[in-house]
Order: sequence, then structure tokens, then C-alpha cells
Amino acid sequence: MNIYLLRHAEAEPGFPDHSRLLHASGREHARRLGDFLRAKPAFQPTALWCSPFRRAQQTAELLLESWGGSVDSRQDEARLEPEMNPAPLIEDLQQLGQDVLVVGHNPNISILASLLLSGERARTRVHFNTAVMVCLQWDPIPNYGQFGPCELDWMLDPRMI
Repeated sequence: MNIYLLRHAEAEPGFPDHSRLLHASGREHARRLGDFLRAKPAFQPTALWCSPFRRAQQTAELLLESWGGSVDSRQDEARLEPEMNPAPLIEDLQQLGQDVLVVGHNPNISILASLLLSGERARTRVHFNTAVMVCLQWDPIPNYGQFGPCELDWMLDPRMI
């Protein structure tokens, strides 16, 4: 199973935080990411878990539209809001058992990546700039608690495409 973690694209400043919209450059980055992934047959998420915040929703919508694929299930996930603890999501991911696109915010998307890679909240530092996506491969092996259930497969920043 692949877990695609994506931080939302660049948003406009504003208040209230949950209703901030994507900036023009953020919309472009989300589309560019989707266009790039369209040519990659290995990218086939069947589920989408997304923060209910507007900028995350827009990022997911634009990426999926540009990618041209579809997901079988969508879930607004409050545990992906910026200040929520993402740790309980790990058990849900294990039970899901299918490729999933997870769209959220910092700091919790970075915390989730660290938990999945190292088993600790801050042991593995992954810098999630806006619109950065990582692909983690779920590969739980007996590890005596030394690391998490995933391996980093790749990382993509749309500013580099």
C-alpha cells in the first residue's frame, strides 16, 4: 500500500483560517502536480482523506482534476486539521489497506510522516513546503519498535517540475 502525504498548496492570508482560499500560485502548483502524476501509472490512490479546511479541499480537487483519475472514497478528516494529533490515523491507515492520498497541513502532516517513518513524533524530520508530496510505502516488518511501518519511496515538489 502507498500512502501519499500532501501538504496543501499556498493559500491567501486571511481569517478565519479554515476558510482561506488558495493563492493563484497555489492553484498552479496543485495543477502542475496533477499533470505530472497523470504520466505516472504507479500513482493510483483509491481513497482520499482530506482536511476539511478550504485550502486543503481546493488542493485535493485541483490535483485530482489535473491528474484525471478518480478515487473510490473521500473522507473529510478533522484529525488532519493543523493543530490536531494525527497519531490515531495510523491504525486507520493500516485497516484501510489501499493506496490513499492524505491532504493536510503543517505541523501535523510532518508529524504523521515522522510517525510513519520512525515511530516517533519528531525523530524523522521531513520538510513539507506547500504543495510538497511524499510517497510512503507501507512495509511493516518486525523492527522491535526501532522505526515506523513505512519507507520513503519518493518526494515531489511541483516547483521542480
